[in-house]
Amino acid sequence: MTSVRDLRDWSRGVCATYPNVDIKDMSTSFRNGLAFCAIIHKHRPDLIDFSSLSKKNIYQNNKLAFTVAETRLGVSALLDPKELVSNKVPDGLNLFVMSTSCPLKRKYI
Repeated sequence: MTSVRDLRDWSRGVCATYPNVDIKDMSTSFRNGLAFCAIIHKHRPDLIDFSSLSKKNIYQNNKLAFTVAETRLGVSALLDPKELVSNKVPDGLNLFVMSTSCPLKRKYI
């Protein structure tokens, strides 16, 4: 079973080389959507053009990541991009559940 710390550490390692992505927790570190996009891009760079993203585009980043995750990776979105824009502290439990269902994570953790 994956713990929150294991998932955080895995995410931190995957995102270490990506600009504007600093994984400190499993909540606010994912709010701007760049961490989700970086995780997808790290393993499937053909699906997301990470260099075109901006940390200011919270809604668009999350919408892109959730759409790609659902349509190309089979990961159901448990969050709405609008929630991440309106909530300064996203629901960590939903982030955890969504992240643990990612097939990329299962392959590498």
